[in-house]
Amino acid sequence: MAKQIAILQIGATDWTEQVKDEPVDWTFCQGIDLPVLLARQEQPKKLEADYVLLTDPTLDSVILARQIRDWPAYRVIYLGDFSSFSPVVQQALADRGAFYFEEQTAESVVNRILSDLFKGQVGFASRFSEKQFIPENNWAWHWQRAGRFDTRVSGDFGEDFQQIGTLKTFQTDFQPGQENLIYADYSTTGTAELALAFVFYQNGGLQQLKLFQNPDIRQMPMVRAPKQYLDYQILVLAKGNGELTLRNLHQRKSRHGLGYFLPGSERLLTEDNQEVNCYFNPGTKKGPLVVAFAGARLHVEGFEMMGQLDHLGYPYLLFTDTRAAGGAFMVGSQAFENLVIARINEAQMTLKQEAVDTIFVGYSMGSYPAMYYAGRCQSQHIVIAKPIINIGRFTQNGALAHQGENYDWPLDVRQVLTGRLDLQDSQQLDEKLWSSLANVDWPKARVDLFTMLADEYDGGSLGELLTYFNERGAKIRHQEVPGHHDEKIKEMLTFIEEAIQKQGQEERGLFY
Repeated sequence: MAKQIAILQIGATDWTEQVKDEPVDWTFCQGIDLPVLLARQEQPKKLEADYVLLTDPTLDSVILARQIRDWPAYRVIYLGDFSSFSPVVQQALADRGAFYFEEQTAESVVNRILSDLFKGQVGFASRFSEKQFIPENNWAWHWQRAGRFDTRVSGDFGEDFQQIGTLKTFQTDFQPGQENLIYADYSTTGTAELALAFVFYQNGGLQQLKLFQNPDIRQMPMVRAPKQYLDYQILVLAKGNGELTLRNLHQRKSRHGLGYFLPGSERLLTEDNQEVNCYFNPGTKKGPLVVAFAGARLHVEGFEMMGQLDHLGYPYLLFTDTRAAGGAFMVGSQAFENLVIARINEAQMTLKQEAVDTIFVGYSMGSYPAMYYAGRCQSQHIVIAKPIINIGRFTQNGALAHQGENYDWPLDVRQVLTGRLDLQDSQQLDEKLWSSLANVDWPKARVDLFTMLADEYDGGSLGELLTYFNERGAKIRHQEVPGHHDEKIKEMLTFIEEAIQKQGQEERGLFY
């Protein structure tokens, strides 16, 4: 049986025999023997397992607490009563984001780990586009689109729910028995209401149907796939009188309260239900906070750059944008941006660091929020690659051609940012970044920039950015390489990691 996850159990009772048939690589160690076990490793402070499981009901060990602090965050699980632990152990567990399990038996604990602390990220969206959404024909309803994925239907849908369309799906959206959280991004007017029916089929017949009326945006209901199914559909239903605006239907594999996308990540919502997904990791060594923004993610949702940042060891805060196909530059309404800034400020306060020392990082679509929030937070450290700068010009191009293929999602980004599709908004969108960058003390600022010679996404704006930096006396390291926007990914990530390390080392005296 293939081993999926490596577990280091620390406790008085060895569970090795009880889990021998489970797909886990199990190592047992009594608490008193932990220093000996670690000393035998090539790197004593390194956690060689995926997770540490503390099975004793009470914990009172300064050595264990110290070791927990040396291990990566969100990698320790405990089963005992937190209030019975010694204060030093309590603080270590809290600071490193340890998870509490109510389960107490070997089998149930292993099942919970495999179910909720799985490796990787599972998240995707079904778009209400002409390719993925098939509307029902009814003369009494009026359909219209804004962009590709913002679909609106108005009319009298009756007193009972009736089908207004179908979302195309893929069998691989679920594994057998998998539970997905669903987040429907929609709005209504009048008395109109929305319902979603998940219909699973097997051997040509209906196997299971789950109906969600007015799916709760904040709580996110959960749908569970049967252990065996051949195909499934999502039926879209409505009732009442008014208009429904349908944008995206997001699905994320559930971790049952242990995070979204990654273990320990957070999902925040503005009052008008705009979603901010973030992940704070305190790192494994002292250093400047790194705030990194994901680039465009057209097919799957989740965070980026965890590998590079884990390797560096500095504390970091990640953001990812799910509001449009690929994202929407992590900016928008004042409420949305204030929520992002509040989370950045919270991380800085947790680490007791100054805003000017935070390193803002991003590539492609993530480069824009890296620069924008560096300005809003008055940071002096920016690391960006393949930048997109003037988003007014960028999003007015409804048919973005890239190496012969049409990428037509920029219009939907504009719909998210402005609520409409109007060329009059281009200038205001372009000015947004420059207004924010004016807050930076540029003679004290450090910028690392990686660009492509044949970048067709926003190559026309790069000269403006370079001129801006040079005229204001910023210290800039610029590397330009041949290729198009989506090429040289490995070289780009290497540049970003090395640039963060250089800027961190230049400021290291502040953290030691």
